[in-house]
Amino acid sequence: MNFKLAIFDLDGTLLNTSPGIFASANATVEKLGLPPEKDPEQLKKFIGPPIKQCFVNVYDLDPALIDKAVEIYRGEYDSYGRINAQPYPGIAQTLSKLKENGFLLAVGTLKGESLAKQMLEYFQLSEYFKSIRGSDQHSTLSKADIVNNVLSDLKIDAKDAVLIGDTIHDQEGAKQAGVSFIAVDWGFGFPKGHQKNESTFAVAQNTDQLISILS
Repeated sequence: MNFKLAIFDLDGTLLNTSPGIFASANATVEKLGLPPEKDPEQLKKFIGPPIKQCFVNVYDLDPALIDKAVEIYRGEYDSYGRINAQPYPGIAQTLSKLKENGFLLAVGTLKGESLAKQMLEYFQLSEYFKSIRGSDQHSTLSKADIVNNVLSDLKIDAKDAVLIGDTIHDQEGAKQAGVSFIAVDWGFGFPKGHQKNESTFAVAQNTDQLISILS
């Protein structure tokens, strides 16, 4: 297929944000008087789903504490966590190459939209993207909602777009929005050597493979 638009997930696809996310999450539960999570495999569950679900998945947090936890987490992450990240190897070069090849590029993330824009600006990646869309303040938008916002911004049909991401949540969001999906296995969700299925257009194990797939 000849895609016109490539929509990138942020956490685990463009940026390795795990150090800042894990530290902020543990700082949050400690402020709530609960023990931190030390198992890296368990902490990986904090990346991908909406933030409220993350606190349930990782810490089995009491529903009555969820809203307070989100408020604390956002303060922790905004103060310390957001710059505790780094682009994956080859990402900037990949974005530059795809742009040179005529692709429209965008970001669709469950991270808060304003925060996503700030982080991409900080890591000097924002210049590549024609649209950067993320979650609303109350985390009510689904991945499909966010993808649809990108499509609306750029006036692109779903059949001409592909979402690139590292988790099952990206895959499901792409399916719900009617766009194709490319999985990457360098992030947090899919294991190394992840195989494509009926909901996946292709799997990229590195940025060179991603360029080849899209070309």
